[in-house]
Amino acid sequence: MQNNYKLEKLEAIGLILIIMINKLILNIPYYIVDLVGSGAIANIIYIGIFDFLLTLLIIKLLNNFENSDILDVSEFLAGKPLKIVVGIISIALFLLVSFITLIDFSNVLHTIYFSNFPMIYILFYFIIGVLIANLIGFKSISRTISFIIPFAIFSVIITFFSAWKNLDIKDLTPLFGENYHQTFVIGLSNCFSMYIIVYLYYLKPLLKNTESFKKITIISYIISFFLLLLTIIPMLTLFNTSSNSEPINSLFLLSRQIELGRFLQRVDAIFIFLWIFAIFSYLSFILFLINRIIKKLVPVSDERMLSYSTCSILFGLTLIPINISQIHFVEDTLYRYLVIGFMFGIGIIILLLANLKKKSLRKHQKS
Repeated sequence: MQNNYKLEKLEAIGLILIIMINKLILNIPYYIVDLVGSGAIANIIYIGIFDFLLTLLIIKLLNNFENSDILDVSEFLAGKPLKIVVGIISIALFLLVSFITLIDFSNVLHTIYFSNFPMIYILFYFIIGVLIANLIGFKSISRTISFIIPFAIFSVIITFFSAWKNLDIKDLTPLFGENYHQTFVIGLSNCFSMYIIVYLYYLKPLLKNTESFKKITIISYIISFFLLLLTIIPMLTLFNTSSNSEPINSLFLLSRQIELGRFLQRVDAIFIFLWIFAIFSYLSFILFLINRIIKKLVPVSDERMLSYSTCSILFGLTLIPINISQIHFVEDTLYRYLVIGFMFGIGIIILLLANLKKKSLRKHQKS
């Protein structure tokens, strides 16, 4: 049985939103506030507009390539060699993302709840779950995401409103941070926070109706932006009151402040349980995407069988002796600029050149 399930509109929106939810779980708000301080709100609005214009450009450029992703466009532009290069870069990027996600969240679980439990077992637990999900198929992954995403969004919203009472207006000032250069020039690197844009390069062939690509993309982007903003605002208070020099798990610390009366206590434990499934779903989709890219590069009858290899590679990466401080460094530097390079460099350049080539071919045919 092939893994050829196509996404409905709501499933596709849920898929993009689960990516954003996981970025919030894994401390993207911390890195934004850490870089620009109280200018985070102005900065996130600024980069939100900037990234939205980029998103519209991607939609426009992909219009000329029906049911194609960045690999198909690369092959059209310069043949299989470019397709292979872009595919390898994509696989490396997604493996890095999977590695950071798995190590970072497993460390949170190990530190807070399972300190007496070897971390390797937590990692193995996730790997087995991701492997099973990919062997079952993409349909099960998308249906699981569709079920989880409303609860995940609700957890972000309730965390925001619960933390609102502790918000001091002084934490939001100065509104533009220490200086304009820090907020609007150096802070431009925070555009990596809208990492969902990377996945737009691969989304179109996964859709049941490719004509809905524009609507899905815009709706997903707007919701993702507001989810990020809802996390940034209370994060300013948390950032100013925390004495921890290491990156903290902002959503978890915010969730611990939630009080819903005597009847419902330890809401943070409920949210962590929910976020475990969100991480599962996210990792399952990334591994599915890696398998799909490999299938486009080499002849494979059933990409699901690649899951054994890709999961083994991911598990092997997690065994590299590296501490959590180094992981946070990689996430805040290497990961940040790789994402920016793919979003603004490789992806846009390939799409622009491919559109120019297509336009030239049309003129040549007419003449």
